[in-house]
Amino acid sequence: MSNISDEDKSLFAEAVQGVQKLNQDKKVVSHQTSSLKPKVRRQPSLNDKSPYGHSIETSFSQVTAHESLTYQQPSVHSQDMKRLKNGKFHTHWQLDLHGYTEEQADKILKDFLTDAIQQQARYLIIVHGKGYNSKTDFPILKNLVNQRLPQVPQVLAYCSAQPKDGGTGAVYVFLKKKS
Repeated sequence: MSNISDEDKSLFAEAVQGVQKLNQDKKVVSHQTSSLKPKVRRQPSLNDKSPYGHSIETSFSQVTAHESLTYQQPSVHSQDMKRLKNGKFHTHWQLDLHGYTEEQADKILKDFLTDAIQQQARYLIIVHGKGYNSKTDFPILKNLVNQRLPQVPQVLAYCSAQPKDGGTGAVYVFLKKKS
C-alpha cells in the first residue's frame, strides 16, 4: 500500500503537469577512461604576463596560523632584511585577501604582483589572514601566499608583518628594482 496522501499526490501531479516522458532504450553506454587524454599542466612561458617564474610546489610545506613566515634570496643584505622585519619602509601597495576563495585569491595575488612589478613598487603588504574560518587545519590563504611569493623572481624577500600591520596574518614583501 501507498503511504502518500491525496494532498501530496495532487501537489505532485500539479508540479509535473506538462512534463513529457523521455524515450529511452535502457542501454547504458560506458566510456572507457583509458581513451581520455590526461590533462597536462602548462608551465608559464617567458611571454606570459604571470609574475610566477618557476614552481616550487614539490618543496612546499604547510604553515600554521601563528607561524612566522620568512623568505630571503641570498643577494638580500641583512640590513635590508632587518628593515623589512621591523616594517621600516613606506608603501601605498597593500592587498587584503580576506574573504576570497583560494582560486580567487591566487588570481588577485597574481594580478597585484604583476601591477606592482610593472609600476616599480619596492615594498608591499599582503594581508592573508590566519585562517580562523578555514575548514582545514592550515590557513589556506597564508599557505597560498607562502607558496606563490618564492615563485616570483622579483621577490627578494618577505616576512611576517609587525602586529600593527597584521602580525602573522600578513607579510611584508621586498621587490627588486627594475633594471
